[in-house]
This record gives sequence, C-alpha cells and structure tokens, in this order.
Amino acid sequence: MEDGTATGVGGDSSSHTSPVQMVLAVFIGTVVGLSGLAAISLWATAFILVLGPNTIGPMEELAVSTLSLGLGTGTVAALFMAGRGYGLSHLDFKLPDVSGFVYVIVGTIALLALQIVAGIVMTQFGISTAEHSIQQQASQGNPEILLLLIPAALLIIGPGEELLYRNIIQKSLYDTFSKRNAVVIASVIFALAHIPAYAMGSTLMGTAATLVIIFLLALLLGTIYLKTGNVTVPALIHGSYDAVLFGLMYLQITGQL
Repeated sequence: MEDGTATGVGGDSSSHTSPVQMVLAVFIGTVVGLSGLAAISLWATAFILVLGPNTIGPMEELAVSTLSLGLGTGTVAALFMAGRGYGLSHLDFKLPDVSGFVYVIVGTIALLALQIVAGIVMTQFGISTAEHSIQQQASQGNPEILLLLIPAALLIIGPGEELLYRNIIQKSLYDTFSKRNAVVIASVIFALAHIPAYAMGSTLMGTAATLVIIFLLALLLGTIYLKTGNVTVPALIHGSYDAVLFGLMYLQITGQL
C-alpha cells in the first residue's frame, strides 16, 4: 500500500491558516469545479459548430458530450496547473501496484453497494432519485448509447472527472485544510457540479437526494485517492462503477433485466 502522505503538497496545515484563507480556498476550488462544466459546454459547442448542428444525431451527440467531458476537465486542469506553476509531476497518474488493484476491485463493489443501500433508504422515505440526462435520453428510444458509454466510462469519464475533482481540487485543498476535510469539501464541489445533469425533469427533492448519494460516492473516491496517492485507482473505480451502471441500465431499458 502506498503512503497517503504522497498525495499532499504539505501536511495538515489547517492550524496555520486563517478563516479568510479557508474561504478563499473553498471559493477557488468551487470556481475550478464549475469551470469544468463551462469548459465542457464550450468544447461541445465548438464540436457542434464544426460538424454542423443538422448532422448531430443521438450517437453523434453522445460522442461530442463524452469527448467534451474529457477535453473540458483536462483543459481546466491544465490551466490550473499552469497558473500555479505546477509541472507534470503534480499529476498522480501511476500504474497501480497489487494493493492498488485490490482497491479498484473492493472500491467498485463498495460504490455499487453504497448506491444500492442509498436507493433502498430513499425508497423507504418515499423519495425518488433523479435520472441522469443520459438515462432519460436512453429511455426515449436510444438505449444503444449506453453500450457506447461503457468503454467511454473507463477511458474518458472516470479519468477526466477524477483528474479535476481529486488530483486538482482535492489536492489543492491539502494546503489549507486537514486532508480529511479536503476530501469532504472536494466531494461537496463534485456533487454540486452534477446539478445540471440531474436537475432537468426531476423534483427538487429528487435532485437533492441524488446529490446526497453522489456526495457519499465522492467521499469514498476521495478517501481512496488520499490513501493510495494514485489518482489512477479512483479513476478506474469511477469508470468501472459507471460502466456497470450503464450496462444495467441498458439491460433494464431493453427488457433483459
């Protein structure tokens, strides 16, 4: 197992910072996180302008949105690193060792279990969670897009989101907060960044419940990144988790489950 201290730029420095510095760090982290959404939208708009809006069907829209996610999160991460004067050594993408792959397997199972338990709890309280916009689109006659999203989850979605929200935002908060608090704050930012994907066509309570689940999932991913010091591990967990969900959605929508 790798030493979790490798993930931080410093030790627990929360006792050496003022409330103003803490507020500023949270503000910057939130801006960076939401900038990821803006960058994704800009890349998607650029692709549509190049390809022509009349040529964009469901499959093309999926390809554009997925590529835009990878490019958008990567662009914001690169700009942040350039602004801070960080080199490529700031990136924590490394080939996992044996313990890292154990984390991937156990972490993926834990995320799926957490999703199931949270869903059961919400049902007991009569709360329906919101559907992701992609799930809504797939339910409207385009289930094949979910099959394309399975490899995309592993190659683009997982790595892109973990790069920005864990390797960039969470790691940047280590300078100001204790590492545990940094995990919590980064998880809140991660959940807030998912509001646009779940708000459309859902009730306020449903969206809020979904964001709570996403926050809990992010806590686990952030903790694993903190423990391993290797963002490849949560990226693989994130991608595997999404891939399994996309596969299950496809089977459910097509009546095979």
